[in-house]
Amino acid sequence: MNGTSLCKVSAPGKTILHGEHAVVYGKAAVAASIDLRTYVTASPEESCVVLELLDLKYVESWSTEQFTQLSVSEEDCRDNVVRSEALVPKLADLFKLKTGSKVPTDQAKLAFLFLYVGTSLAHGRGRFLPIRLSVTSELPVGAGLGSSASYATAVAAALLAQRGAVHRPLSNSDRDRVCSWAFQAECILHGRPSGIDNAVCTYGGCTPSRLRLTNCFSIPSYKVVLINTEVARNTKTLVASVRTRHDQYPDVVKPVLESIEAISETCWKLLKHPESSTEVLFRQATELVRMNQCLLNCLGVGHTSLDQVAALAASQGFSAKLTGAGGGGCALLVYHVGSGDTGAPAVQDLLAAEGFQCWRVELGCPGVTLH
Repeated sequence: MNGTSLCKVSAPGKTILHGEHAVVYGKAAVAASIDLRTYVTASPEESCVVLELLDLKYVESWSTEQFTQLSVSEEDCRDNVVRSEALVPKLADLFKLKTGSKVPTDQAKLAFLFLYVGTSLAHGRGRFLPIRLSVTSELPVGAGLGSSASYATAVAAALLAQRGAVHRPLSNSDRDRVCSWAFQAECILHGRPSGIDNAVCTYGGCTPSRLRLTNCFSIPSYKVVLINTEVARNTKTLVASVRTRHDQYPDVVKPVLESIEAISETCWKLLKHPESSTEVLFRQATELVRMNQCLLNCLGVGHTSLDQVAALAASQGFSAKLTGAGGGGCALLVYHVGSGDTGAPAVQDLLAAEGFQCWRVELGCPGVTLH
């Protein structure tokens, strides 16, 4: 594939079953891809570089000549991946970008420009090809379902494919390359991310973060409802707030993080080695979700909307927890464990009646795909 070819890519979103925030401190987490995806189409242009965000009704273009003065040192391009901190200041200066902006279009533009310029320098010998990237997504922005990682992963894969740096079907080494670029883009948006979001979006399936992230597994026995509180929040700000609490009260926060890790490890054992009846497994899954939400509230990343979701879930014999950074965003509710499909639980109707958007999703779907 080359810069004159049409390229279509998709990448899934993700949900974290257990381990939010603790994973930033090297603790175990369990995450799974979900079948809500971001779609990117890369097509040739005559003389410009065009970014088109269809859902946000945003289009911006740049002349290829604007990029020719950009470069990075060999030290800043390791293993054919440019470090974001080496390139972003140059991009911000050249294009007058707001690097700290929380506006979705500003963030998407900065991530795209980094990936476009970076892949051009690392894999295109500094040749800046005219291209149009059109993006649409089924994922809500800022809800904790990995919308930014899904975007970064799909854009990185499309640009690398246009450069001939990855090929269809994607090999493990191709996915490793895509994941590395997507992680650098995530660093721009989130400061110090764990890397689990872009890894799950790249490889798909379900994984505990302590394993090599290509070790992903299917988990057909868990059926979940994702609930969007529609309360916007900023991941970078929430991660920083936990860091502040951790540094101020290390003797208090560290045991909380260790308890969250213990929940993640217990969940993983239940997923991979279910030895009890489905009724017992469901009860255990429900208890783990309830305990984890309490611990996340201790870290200060809860929200009244999440408390409302948890209360409605409890009234019907379920439990719910935040998934992602918290502070609003999305919650996760396990409603069935085992084979068969019980259909939409009544609690979903209760949540919808309160104005919450709900999805029943498949966990462990395929990762980034070149179509």
